Amino acid sequence: MKREMKKNDTPCESRMERKKKDVRRRIISAAVDLFVRNGYANTTMEQVAEAADVARKTLYNYFPVKEAIVDAHVRDVSLRIAEKNLVMIQGLPDTRSRLISALNNAYAWVEANPELAAVAIGYRLRNFCREPEEHPEETGTQLIMNEIIRQGQEAGEIRSDIPIKMAAIHLDMLRGSVFFEWLKDRSKFELRREIVKIVDMVLFGISAGKHEAGERTDTSGD
Repeated sequence: MKREMKKNDTPCESRMERKKKDVRRRIISAAVDLFVRNGYANTTMEQVAEAADVARKTLYNYFPVKEAIVDAHVRDVSLRIAEKNLVMIQGLPDTRSRLISALNNAYAWVEANPELAAVAIGYRLRNFCREPEEHPEETGTQLIMNEIIRQGQEAGEIRSDIPIKMAAIHLDMLRGSVFFEWLKDRSKFELRREIVKIVDMVLFGISAGKHEAGERTDTSGD
């Protein structure tokens, strides 16, 4: 991949930079522990500051609102899952199986943590119209989608005249719409099964013949 999916500490980092990362990790860890024990809605920023052993001013310097802590946590989780997915997809035969397997792994965490996932997505949507330079880096899921699409183009399975980012954005929009429908009523459908349909729609369009061919090679593991 062109860019590392995880920001590892580097030898050239200053002591101050390492300290900032440590404080950030401590805040996120303390907050997530409180969310699990007390629930997201019942946790205050003051409680997070106390649990992380930082001043309230320090907490707000790192995270201006509680939702920002959740978003940072979800992004960290997404990067860890993407790293595992990057290894896993190397043994899969085609673009469809790679997309389905990678998204399967990502949405397994979402299904287990729907509240935190919803908070993070809501926070991102509210901040979507910020200036471009203020936008955070891509999530781990977005990065692995980019890589799978790139491999698909190299293999001739995806049109090379479509920019990777454009294809990934379309996939993002479709899977996001399915996620919000699932949040409204989680008994309505199986999230990961619907994600398979989204993958097929992106790869094959709405052609019945191609869709049926995809179903015959389904590797979603359901």
